[in-house]
Amino acid sequence: MPVTILPMANWLTITGGNIGKLCGRFSYFQQIWNLNLSRNGITHVCKSTMEQIMDDNRVKWLDLSNNELSEIPGEIRKGHFQNIWLSGNRFDCNCKMLWMANWLANTTVRSGGHLVKDYKTVICSTGRFKGKPIYTLTATNTDCLPSVFPVWGIGLVSGAGVLIIGIIIVMISVARRWNEVKFWLYMHFDILNKNDDDLVKIQEFQFDALLSYR
Repeated sequence: MPVTILPMANWLTITGGNIGKLCGRFSYFQQIWNLNLSRNGITHVCKSTMEQIMDDNRVKWLDLSNNELSEIPGEIRKGHFQNIWLSGNRFDCNCKMLWMANWLANTTVRSGGHLVKDYKTVICSTGRFKGKPIYTLTATNTDCLPSVFPVWGIGLVSGAGVLIIGIIIVMISVARRWNEVKFWLYMHFDILNKNDDDLVKIQEFQFDALLSYR
């Protein structure tokens, strides 16, 4: 990548190079709106570099097609791009790529059409889904349901299961000692079931002590 560019330049095209990893901060990202880096053997885009592009909010057209990328930073979703090209890379598809599938398939721009112009030809080159267009991958057709289920969701389900078991145990205990529970409720909270003859009769008497037996 060049260190500097002409002050008035707003279009940067670099092709046929051997960039490898696209990392570092480039001050001229603040002035260009069309960044074409296709055919440069790019294997990795650093998160910090993508974040700089997002923060500067200047680049609207981004071409990373025909490189050697196996993945792209998720931060790309936060940008205000108008056009992106990603086909011709070597994406390694697994369950962690489902966010990208959803992004490719559903992200559109105000002018109409998809944000990623070549989304239908962004293909899985390696991995268990080799040969498939990434935008077609879903949690159901890839058997990725366990990996997309959040950890907090698993904890919530487990906690609910423990709570239900606890409630069942309490209900069984109350059922076995129901007569004692009835008298306890009556004596402490004056709760009375008018259909319960035993408790209705108790109201006619005064007691110094109350003993109950099962």
